Amino acid sequence: MPLRKIVLENYRCFRDRQEIELAPVTVVLGKNNSGKSVLTRAPLVIATGFGTTSTAPLDLDRLEPQPVDGFADLVFEQSPHGRFFLGFEVDGPTPFSMDATVQLVDEERTAFVSDLRVALADQEFVLSWQPTMTDGYEGFQYQIQVSGRTPVVRAVPFAGLRPSPAGIPELRLLAERRNGLTLGPIRFLSAYRDRPERQHRLPLGVPRGIGEQGQGTLGILAHDQARNGGALLANVNERLAAIVPGWRIEEIEAGPLWSTVLTRSGSRVRVNLADTGTGLSQVLPILVQCALDELRGVDAPPALQIIEEPEMHLHPGAHAALADLYLSTARATGTRFLIETHSETLLLRLRRHIAEGCPPEMVAVYVVEQHDGVSDVRQVGIDRLGNLDDDWPEGYFSQDYHEVRALAAAQLRQGGYAS
Repeated sequence: MPLRKIVLENYRCFRDRQEIELAPVTVVLGKNNSGKSVLTRAPLVIATGFGTTSTAPLDLDRLEPQPVDGFADLVFEQSPHGRFFLGFEVDGPTPFSMDATVQLVDEERTAFVSDLRVALADQEFVLSWQPTMTDGYEGFQYQIQVSGRTPVVRAVPFAGLRPSPAGIPELRLLAERRNGLTLGPIRFLSAYRDRPERQHRLPLGVPRGIGEQGQGTLGILAHDQARNGGALLANVNERLAAIVPGWRIEEIEAGPLWSTVLTRSGSRVRVNLADTGTGLSQVLPILVQCALDELRGVDAPPALQIIEEPEMHLHPGAHAALADLYLSTARATGTRFLIETHSETLLLRLRRHIAEGCPPEMVAVYVVEQHDGVSDVRQVGIDRLGNLDDDWPEGYFSQDYHEVRALAAAQLRQGGYAS
């Protein structure tokens, strides 16, 4: 049950309320230091409020790729007594939405949830903090409103984005009926991915995953070759053909260790992955993750896959192949992609797919801009012909979209054809 919508307010560089509807493939663009990473990593921050025993509303200590210094880092202008708002909607068999306001308490160097709303298909739960003074400190007394019931006030400590039924009878129904609330799998692949080693070991058990820097990729491939007959490798090689035609990935056992090599049809040449161009090793974690999702099929819970700069070190022609990969994987598996990119070619291929018949709702494009230290997010619409609307910012790409439109219009006026 992947995230469908994210809402941010007074959060880091976003002062004003921002609402981001996530499509199967969501592309986030913007200039350097505009706030793109803040936006694309927001689901990782939200996820730390789930599946945790921490007494803090967000378990920031387990935030990847690296924790923040404190809750004040999450507040616009880092106000020590400020607050920020996080909201989201989740699809799936049990869809729900949740809004939470997190209030900082600088004297205690902590934070707590001051307001919380959880909405299900048939009920809504609202908790509102009612400040009380006890021994000079404000207490954690809440008014609890369950739809259809009389509001009650309970002086029970509360922290966490996930409502805990302990000591709050009104919330037990929520936990028992829905078996708790979950965001589903959220995976993150950083722009700084590990360089492959010449040799790696076979994992002792089933590998945990790709990892935020792709560090688990080669272990997954070795596990597949040694224990699963190479089904995953075959799938990866089908995808690899669009990026480096004629080459295949193989896992070779070398004593207690394994090597990842490239081979070419009709040749005995083997090239260790460590000796290839950086682009191939950088894109391999993406290919492996998409292949894993496809082999797991629709029975596995669909994930939100966050990828930073997937085009890193790749030739522009391969950027288009990545766009194909995202759309095909989203259709086949239900995986949603949240992609931070600078690639004009990737966006152009997505637009082409829409012009060729892909439903426009499969793709969402957002542009992040910053003015005087305040960031804002704008969605740029795409029509059924693949055209971007007039909200596209001027001067973003070297071959600017507005210039291309003006050129095509001039050519048509002259009786020629747009190239």
